[in-house]
Amino acid sequence: MKGSTNLKPARGQRQRGAIAIMFGLTVAVLIGFAGLAIDLGRFFVIKAELQNAMDACALAAASQLRPGQNNPNALIKAIAYGRVFSTGGVDDPATAPLEGNIAAIKNRANFQSAVVDIAADQITFSNTLAGPYETSASANFNTAAFVKCTYPLAGLPIFFMRVLNPLLSTQTVTAMAAATLAPSSTTCAIPVAVCLQPGSSAATNFGLTPGQWLTIPVGPGSPYGTGNFGWIDFTPPGGGATELADLLTGAGQCALELGDAVGQPGSISSLDVAWNSRFGLYKPGAGNPQVTTAVPDVTGYSYDTTTWPAGANAYAGVSAGAFNYQDASVNNRPYQFVPPNPYTALTQAQHQSFGGTRRVTVAPVVDCSVWNLPPPGGANPILEGWACVLMLNPLFDGVNPSLEFLGLSTSPNSLCSSIGEPGTFGPLVPQLVQ
Repeated sequence: MKGSTNLKPARGQRQRGAIAIMFGLTVAVLIGFAGLAIDLGRFFVIKAELQNAMDACALAAASQLRPGQNNPNALIKAIAYGRVFSTGGVDDPATAPLEGNIAAIKNRANFQSAVVDIAADQITFSNTLAGPYETSASANFNTAAFVKCTYPLAGLPIFFMRVLNPLLSTQTVTAMAAATLAPSSTTCAIPVAVCLQPGSSAATNFGLTPGQWLTIPVGPGSPYGTGNFGWIDFTPPGGGATELADLLTGAGQCALELGDAVGQPGSISSLDVAWNSRFGLYKPGAGNPQVTTAVPDVTGYSYDTTTWPAGANAYAGVSAGAFNYQDASVNNRPYQFVPPNPYTALTQAQHQSFGGTRRVTVAPVVDCSVWNLPPPGGANPILEGWACVLMLNPLFDGVNPSLEFLGLSTSPNSLCSSIGEPGTFGPLVPQLVQ
């Protein structure tokens, strides 16, 4: 009788086989979890890179929004400024005059290996933060107050998580940022007084009418009193010509509240240089501001009763043979006359390249009658409110400041306040909101 043969593997061999299977499954799971950490860590870094790029895009684009200013080039410039971090600078000769001389370091993602090349249709605009957001072709350039930059980076390879799911091969990481113009926290008005009408208050625009011209007379009958020129010192008894000039050229800052006392330093003839810089008029000489240190307005076009016979409503009105401020700003019209020596005037192209919104600004409202009180009357009136004004004309010998009242800057949708935020007085700066 033949002996029987046992075909079953030995017990030790069966155990080794089971351990091998368990080890293989455990390794797969460990690789999968390691992949979660490694792949997700990669995507987190890429997301942070993209978010930085979108923040920069939104802030730069928002700086060019012009709600309420009827500027058809606003959204074109917003896209150009938003894309400058993709292009590195002006890349389209057809729109270069609108973009101006701008340059930036390109934003990169995927561990700095690829440029974040955001397209124009990925920069969208809306009247409100909630949206809807539309491309520049559909959005209203005169009401667009918010801009959103959105960029999806697709086709990112998945390395380790595929162990858990072989169907996973690539991933898309998306970043978005929205921005608008909002008032800065350390700002100041131009140092020129707007006189309220006796017995008036903020509820009645201090007795002023939007579009009204405020020509400042000097001498007998002046609302500032004989010998006073309407200049405002925000830090009495200090301050003086240098501080006021800094406020006009843009370097000055101040923090004021309603009810604060403000002073007046009398006649300061040297302030014409700082005032005129906002009109693109510069006087050569050591210490005088130039375009690199004193930003001009987008237009230097000037208004008085000769050039604008209507004598009111120069911002958006009609006067025979003249351009209103909205038209002048959109077309970057320069100062229309030959300035007296030694002033030089910027060209249209220079206003377009260097200019900003500098003549639609804020001025303090005070009770000017205080200056006419006999001793021991109050020498310093108090701050009653803020007026949004248009600076009408440059200052030369014998010419005094003239302003157009555009309403209170604290009113909703004022040209000098943030959209929908009453109680602020600007100027507006780009701020992230999402």
